[in-house]
Parts: sequence; structure tokens; C-alpha cells
Amino acid sequence: MNFFSKYLKKYKDKKELKKSNFGRDYGWYIEYEGKTIGELVDWKFTDMFWCSYKVAPLNGEWESIVFDEKKWQNCEFKFKNKKYNKYAENAFSGFAPGSLMETKTVGMRMLYFTEL
Repeated sequence: MNFFSKYLKKYKDKKELKKSNFGRDYGWYIEYEGKTIGELVDWKFTDMFWCSYKVAPLNGEWESIVFDEKKWQNCEFKFKNKKYNKYAENAFSGFAPGSLMETKTVGMRMLYFTEL
């Protein structure tokens, strides 16, 4: 790949990321021990550097795991973008203790891409 091709690809990737709000608009799969167990959907900005997502288990079988606050606090989940099929490597969550099951939302930081 020559210099111009690399530059053009980088330009197109940046344009695509900006259009998708850096991957946020497509949503994220929640993975645990290699299995997709839920989704993060309906995001919104909540504070500087933080976004809030609705947590949706894929089925009732995964509900107890996806709403386990200790697993979220210990960063046991991986987050894979639904469109780009890439992981957000440094994402982590935050929420008020005891609120996850009640609100079914989680605050996320660094859940976006800066490059493809």
C-alpha cells in the first residue's frame, strides 16, 4: 500500500468514525468469558467523558450475569462494536452502588474508537 492509499484510508476511516459518533451510534455487544450475553444501547452523554447506556441481556439466562454489579466493578466484560466488530480496549463502567438492577443503565467511559 503506497503513501496516498494509506492517507486516503485514514481519511475515510476518520470520516466514518465521526459520522457514527466514534462507534457509539451502532451500539455494543457485552461479552463475558467469550460469549455475547447482552447489549449496550440507547446511549446519551451524561457528563464530561461519560455516556449512559441501557443494559439489555440477550435472554433471561444471562440476566443474572449482566446485572451483577461486582462483575462490572471488576471490569470482567468486554465490549464489541456491533458494526465494526472491534473491541473497545480501555472502556470501564461506573454507577451508583445498588442502582444497576433498578435503572438498567450503566455509565461508560472510553467506550468509543479513535481509529479503525
